[in-house]
Amino acid sequence: MKEEKQLDISYILSTIGHWFLLILLFIIIGGTSAIFYNYGAEIKYQSNTTLYVEPGVNANSVDYQGILTNQRMVKTYAEIIKSRSVVNKVIEGSKLDMTYKNFLNNLTVNVSTDTQMITIYFKDTDKNVARDVTNMIALTFIDEIKEKLNVDNISVVDEAIISKNPVEPRTFLNTVIGIVGGLAIGLIFAFLLQSMDNKIKTHEDVKKYLKIKTLGVIPHNSIDNEVNGKKKKYVKPIVGQSNIKMITDPTSVVSESVRIIRTNLNFSDLKIINVTSTVPSEGKSEVITNLAASFAMLDKKVLLVDCDLRKPKIHRNFGLIRNQGVSDIVLSKGMLDYKQVVQKYKQNKVELDVLTAGSKISNPSELINSAYFARLIAKLREDYDLVLIDCPPISNMTDGVLVSKLADGTVYVIESDKTDYQVISDCIEELKNNKVFILGAVLTKVDVKKEKKLYGYKYDYYYSNYNK
Repeated sequence: MKEEKQLDISYILSTIGHWFLLILLFIIIGGTSAIFYNYGAEIKYQSNTTLYVEPGVNANSVDYQGILTNQRMVKTYAEIIKSRSVVNKVIEGSKLDMTYKNFLNNLTVNVSTDTQMITIYFKDTDKNVARDVTNMIALTFIDEIKEKLNVDNISVVDEAIISKNPVEPRTFLNTVIGIVGGLAIGLIFAFLLQSMDNKIKTHEDVKKYLKIKTLGVIPHNSIDNEVNGKKKKYVKPIVGQSNIKMITDPTSVVSESVRIIRTNLNFSDLKIINVTSTVPSEGKSEVITNLAASFAMLDKKVLLVDCDLRKPKIHRNFGLIRNQGVSDIVLSKGMLDYKQVVQKYKQNKVELDVLTAGSKISNPSELINSAYFARLIAKLREDYDLVLIDCPPISNMTDGVLVSKLADGTVYVIESDKTDYQVISDCIEELKNNKVFILGAVLTKVDVKKEKKLYGYKYDYYYSNYNK
């Protein structure tokens, strides 16, 4: 019960933090609206007079029954004050330009509990009118009940006087109401939008909605372009050279994140690992490229295979040419050995092999589903310590599922705050239905500043020691 409560508080605080600017906007709108209302509203003054209903007195003793009767009659008198006969006489006698209904909106009659006192309040934009009308109400009421009820035990205790301070608009109260109202509306919208937002953002979301573990988190590359609040100079990649973070910038935050993923994958004896995602452009190819370089740094014999035959990117990441590759080997039906087309990559003492996608073809799914492709993977398993396969996204095509069935394990790449968790969950369910072993998820392009509560402490450490 305690844990559930903590989770609820955490959800509330995270939602408020996430939609803080929206909430602040509504607060500003509410406060500004109140200020404009106060500025444009009519200024009204209020005067009041007090009446006393005298009890009947016996010569020898106090007439308690008369006191109780008078107390009950006081409420009746209060209603008579607001009657049309009294109000219309006051309107006519004061020459007021208002209706009976408008008059009642400015009139207040209070009866003190267990007393015989009646207080009459009246508001008007003119402080003199407010005073005069209040006094006229009292006098008109006394004359009315004398004439119709033959009652003459009511007297004026305090006459109305001019009020120096206006009672409307109530500037402070209106401003508070505007701000609180804006806050309430902002919170309602924030929680409504949050409830509609089903995107995976953090490793907690992965655990909660997808029921798989997180192998690591890759922050957005922009965090590596800032050092102590200053922008680093951006260096445009040179054609023919790679721009792999693990090699070109091994002390970067992204590189440290890749090492964490490598550690989480290095615990088991896996030889064929494929990397896939739900939709394109989630950072899948960048993850596998850096991961391959990180494993090569451990003196493993590593091969990186590009099986994304529709939109291959691996050759570009390494500054290589597409040339012959996977498609050509499989289409040759054993005539072309993979060793004839494998390209060697070496930079900064990092060595690994790359097998590109190869020539463009029109039927990638049939090719990957062929026996010759399966034989290629079996051969690679024998010749390398680790084979990493970059395969297409799962949501729109079957290629990724077919490759995953041949691998020892699958790494699922998810871009933070991009795809609805239900879509991702359906893709993962499809993999599981095909008996694919999912090693875990890698969250990419995470805004660690935005999710500081979950990730900030770790990346603040790397960030503060960056380039020391």
